[in-house]
Amino acid sequence: MAKPHPDILAALTAGIQAEVAAYVFYLEAAKKIDDKGMVKSMHDLATEEKKHFHILERQYDSLIRSEKWITTADVMKQKGLPEINENMTNEHKDLIEEVGRLKTDREILQMALKLEEDARDTYLRALDRSDTKEAKDTFRHLSNFEQGHVNLINSWLAKLDD
Repeated sequence: MAKPHPDILAALTAGIQAEVAAYVFYLEAAKKIDDKGMVKSMHDLATEEKKHFHILERQYDSLIRSEKWITTADVMKQKGLPEINENMTNEHKDLIEEVGRLKTDREILQMALKLEEDARDTYLRALDRSDTKEAKDTFRHLSNFEQGHVNLINSWLAKLDD
């Protein structure tokens, strides 16, 4: 089995960092959003970002240990998924401070949109560089999820314009 390409490992690492940042962002943003329905959705998005983190962590671990990709379905079946702990969130103090400076729901949603678009684009670039079906499936799955988040946030922004 060939060692994983460094670009793929870098993409997984970038994705892990993006997912933790988004998780932290949504938890902090939920504290500032006025709309109760949006607060619940922010918590739901945080949960989804945590699931994405788990997928990427398991894929990275599998590639390093066995040089094999595993299916996303198999990742989600594994017990003992890693936690996003306080040390990880401490690494995002600047992001937390930035969220604290946001004044309106619109500013919060615009920042969320940028995080989601950046994550989606990271996965799309990784998809283009992938050379195995498993890698392509993983990055396609994640980019589609992030696009769903982009669509959701755009719909919230549109409601603010009404």
